[in-house]
Amino acid sequence: MAEQKISVAKYLQIRLEELGLTHLFGIAGNYTAPFLNTILEDKNAKIKIVNDTNEINAGHCTDAYARQNGFAAVAVTYGVGAFTLLNSVAGSYVEHCPVLVINGAPTNKDQQRSLVQGMLASHMTGDMYSNINVFRNVTVAAEQITGSSDAPYKIDAVLNACLLYGRPVYLEVFEDAWRMECNAPVTPLVEKGTSKCQTSARKAAQRVAAMARGKEIIFWGGIEIQRYGIQKEFLDLIETTDTEFVTSILGKSIVSENHRKFRGVFNGKASPKDVKEQFEKAQVKIGLGVWTTGKNLGGFDVWKEDTVLANHSGVRIGASYVANVSLKDFIIFLKEELTKVSFSAYEMYDTEKKLPKSFFVADDSIAKNEKPLLTYDTFFKRINSFINGSHIVVADAGFPLLGAQGIRIAEPNGFVAQASWLSIGYSVPAATGIKCARPDKRPVVFVGDGAFQETCQAISTQNKLKHDTIVFVLDNGIYGIEQMLVNPNPFRGADQVDYDIPDLNSVYDYNEMHRWKYAKLVDVFGGKGFEVNTLDELEDVLQQLDTIKENTIIHVNIPKTSIPEAIAYKTEEPGEDEFLDKDWSLC
Repeated sequence: MAEQKISVAKYLQIRLEELGLTHLFGIAGNYTAPFLNTILEDKNAKIKIVNDTNEINAGHCTDAYARQNGFAAVAVTYGVGAFTLLNSVAGSYVEHCPVLVINGAPTNKDQQRSLVQGMLASHMTGDMYSNINVFRNVTVAAEQITGSSDAPYKIDAVLNACLLYGRPVYLEVFEDAWRMECNAPVTPLVEKGTSKCQTSARKAAQRVAAMARGKEIIFWGGIEIQRYGIQKEFLDLIETTDTEFVTSILGKSIVSENHRKFRGVFNGKASPKDVKEQFEKAQVKIGLGVWTTGKNLGGFDVWKEDTVLANHSGVRIGASYVANVSLKDFIIFLKEELTKVSFSAYEMYDTEKKLPKSFFVADDSIAKNEKPLLTYDTFFKRINSFINGSHIVVADAGFPLLGAQGIRIAEPNGFVAQASWLSIGYSVPAATGIKCARPDKRPVVFVGDGAFQETCQAISTQNKLKHDTIVFVLDNGIYGIEQMLVNPNPFRGADQVDYDIPDLNSVYDYNEMHRWKYAKLVDVFGGKGFEVNTLDELEDVLQQLDTIKENTIIHVNIPKTSIPEAIAYKTEEPGEDEFLDKDWSLC
């Protein structure tokens, strides 16, 4: 009996539906249209096509959907669309998000005319491998489909790689190949697996247990626990050993932060001070799935003899390293081995110093004023009591991310941030993907004014989809984090250095933002808009939000030189431009 024949486009649709895809994001283009039309023509299709405002928004949206759903896909057109998407896909690659990039390419005839005649069709560079070669750098698999004979194999190959490695893959399909016929899929795709050498995992666990003997230990949970879906194993370890834990900022909300053993976010020097000081006193710190990225550590030295790091398929224990270790196996074996030795569970807060309800370090002298100012810390301290289990928090790079790290998140996976790649503007389009993946939740976005101006068109897509996202635009009028990194002098307050060069005493002109009336954008995009200047005005808006069922923008005016307390340590160090002061040394 002859095998059933279907189009290449239908083959890909079937595979995506098998993976549980409910939304396909992107920007329509003629080279991708045959695939999109195949879905559109199927009245029983399980996939909804979401046409976004631009490719970078679609990419960020897809990335966030993958973090909640476990797999996501974005479809764009050749050249102009694919190259615009590149930044978003690089972020998914760095932060291990399983995303499929679908790129529609010119036809075989177009490619031949370019080669023989030098005739370029729309969006072509003259090199038929220009697109795929670029994406090879930020994907774990990339294939080009020019016909139907090998299309099933290549489609399955990239999807299997996406599942196995949990990172982006790339599929380029020539326009005329979409409607060509191939055999229907007959075998299932591979199941996600993280199998490594169990002997190595057991050996690493035994060494860590020996290191913990007679010591006070604490756990430090990272993002790999969420990426590998091993929250249950992590919690079994915590509860069996009755040991406290913190998370990294990238790993924030890997489990509910209402857990009785959770003790805050440790982000090196950029932690809330109380958390940093208490965590560092533990005699043995065991990092599980924590990534050693600069913004994820804030200057903390992870190479100390009292620190264990299990990540990237290996375990570093003091000066030794054990390779080829599955994090899941290591956690399971570590739980067993720790029951065989005598150790103490380190307590960050004793009976006299109880665990605070939130992890904020807002300046008490400000908070106790009769009319406290609206600053980053007073804003987030109030927001902490607003956020609940119905929300998913999305924090953008820079000051909003550092300010939001103290919000207590009750919902597992309830905090999303691109805390390693740090592409400003990620948060607003990411909220679109989150709402599509989790329609039962309400995204709450915290974004700076500079980041918001990058991707604010995402609000239009959210209103088109009738979402109820809340976007707090924290407007200090400058690119604050950029100014802080190169010259923190304007943020030093009374301790500001008086330089002979005037530019070193104020915010650089190129870091000044054009001031928008952010709340007025709802007149263009739809939804509700508010502007607040004080904590009282913020309170009034917060009281209304539960009754508003549409997208909302809240324009929050923050003083130009206000900074989250978590980054105040930067003002005690020289910025990159402060080499002219003889008292500073950048060596």
